[in-house]
Amino acid sequence: MPLNILAYGVNGAQMNAGTQALIDAGHNVRAFTRSPDSAEHWKTLGADIVTGDMADVDVLRRASEGQDALFLHVPLIIDPNDDRSAYGLNALKAAKEAGINRVIWNTGGPIMDPSSKTDASAILLRTLQDEGFSFLGLTPITYMENLLGSWTIDGLTQDKLFYPTPAQFKMQWGAAADFGRVADKALQGELPNEVIAVGGPAALDGDELANIIAQVLGRNLSFETMEVGEFQRQLSEVAGPQVGGMIAGMYGGIQANPEQFEPSFIIDADAIESRFDIKLTTLADWVSKHKILFA
Repeated sequence: MPLNILAYGVNGAQMNAGTQALIDAGHNVRAFTRSPDSAEHWKTLGADIVTGDMADVDVLRRASEGQDALFLHVPLIIDPNDDRSAYGLNALKAAKEAGINRVIWNTGGPIMDPSSKTDASAILLRTLQDEGFSFLGLTPITYMENLLGSWTIDGLTQDKLFYPTPAQFKMQWGAAADFGRVADKALQGELPNEVIAVGGPAALDGDELANIIAQVLGRNLSFETMEVGEFQRQLSEVAGPQVGGMIAGMYGGIQANPEQFEPSFIIDADAIESRFDIKLTTLADWVSKHKILFA
């Protein structure tokens, strides 16, 4: 059944493809964006548009009117003066006042301490629970879209696949579009009021990752662990030093203690597929779809 869904964070790598998946599934998507330029893009895809800032509750309230559900993501903050916690709380406040009770929430990453008074995701989770929302939180393992960064693409000219994880470290790379596909299925029934991890169908180490990409692209590639400082430098150029430092710090921990971190990057993909009646996107299929971007 088509629903009216208000989507936040639509221009970011974590939500762009997922929002498109909701449109493809036949839902009436209202895309919230602060960028007038991107508004035209979403209009051509059939979305309704609201432009504004998540700091403005009045704008969020107007955006929420007439909607059945939220597809919510609060982006990582590039400007240290922005308040990520306030953005998420503003979206929920506006939803509540507009009569929206159903929320699919892309957490953007793991919630390390649900009792934290400072972590934006922990605060948002408690608000969803305390305010009586019906919700499903989706925590990404690692996005396949991460492979489109300069840290990876530039290395292809050397027949190398660079990424800041040890070669034998296994992760279940997931496609961002699958978050929209899970959201579509979940919204057809009762939301479970829980947070689950979503990734790809297979746990791949660096060598397996490089071999699959090489086969699709028809070339030879070998995996090489990227130095964390170089990864941080490149990521900071596009995401800002605060985000770059935070994410690079996680990969530094992985390089130092891979056995400790690896279990948190593995999920039961069969359970996800069975529960939501979908087939998670394989890495080979995802690379095939994005082949031109690897050229």
